[in-house]
Amino acid sequence: MYSFLKLIRIQNLLIIVFTQYMVRWCLIYPSLLARNFELQFSNFNFFLLVLSTVLIAAAGYIINDYFDVNIDKINKPERLVIGKGVKRRVAIGAHTVLNIIAILIGCYISYAAGAWKLIFIHLFWTLGLWFYSTNFKRQFLSGNMMIAIFVALVPLVVGVYEMIPCYKTYGIVFKDISKYLLLVSFFAFVITLLREIIKDIEDYEGDKEYGCKTMPIVIGVKSSKIVVITIAIATMLFLGYLQFLLWGLEDKLSFFYFAFAIQLPFLFLIYKIIFAETKRDFKIAGNTAKLIMLMGVCYLLIFAYYILTYIHAI
Repeated sequence: MYSFLKLIRIQNLLIIVFTQYMVRWCLIYPSLLARNFELQFSNFNFFLLVLSTVLIAAAGYIINDYFDVNIDKINKPERLVIGKGVKRRVAIGAHTVLNIIAILIGCYISYAAGAWKLIFIHLFWTLGLWFYSTNFKRQFLSGNMMIAIFVALVPLVVGVYEMIPCYKTYGIVFKDISKYLLLVSFFAFVITLLREIIKDIEDYEGDKEYGCKTMPIVIGVKSSKIVVITIAIATMLFLGYLQFLLWGLEDKLSFFYFAFAIQLPFLFLIYKIIFAETKRDFKIAGNTAKLIMLMGVCYLLIFAYYILTYIHAI
């Protein structure tokens, strides 16, 4: 059981669950409540949406490791699970079963949301993760972009499933909620892209041995580090602009949260990348990017606090 949980990256799956529930209860719910509206997608159906997302992600981790056994023997021999803790036929069987269950759940909740075409999101995730593992992961930047898009959809899909029933009930397009959702998804996209490039630098040796064309192999480790630093600085500048706006709105709590919970880790990440030489250095940088992502999601608690405080004040 431990080997299987390690294979499906249980800690990452819990972050997905946390993210989607935070988006629902700390972004969408208080934003609707401020307008005297209510959520129209039931708690049970939302649980099924999260379950479908988690199952697809778990299947994606399995198939990724399934096709990367030889590369992982070089890059991460201590984390190798398939062929050791989990047999190959068990892994491919689990991948198939998890995807089938996820798609069936997706069919039901798409129908429940009143928009059957939403099932294509689940199919896009499923097929995309397969093609990522078999092909795009080994190509220049395309694999990084695909994973960044998949992760960006994690919060965005919550808004899609919640907003469609709300529109059908109230006949209103909640543009401000959509704007907040897009900001969260864009943040997830950028941080994931940054982290995926860092992981490619960390896995340079094994990827090169098996003919991969990842960014560090094509343009070199030094140039890839410059790309990471550039993305990090650009993101920090964008966050700085948001902080400027928040300060103008007298939102000091959000200003200082961004400064200490997100900007400082970004500075540490840039420092680690500049002086990184070993796999451990890049692993620390990658984990720092994951921490930044988590801190970004946790900011939604402050977002909800301000909206609910405003509601009680009027």
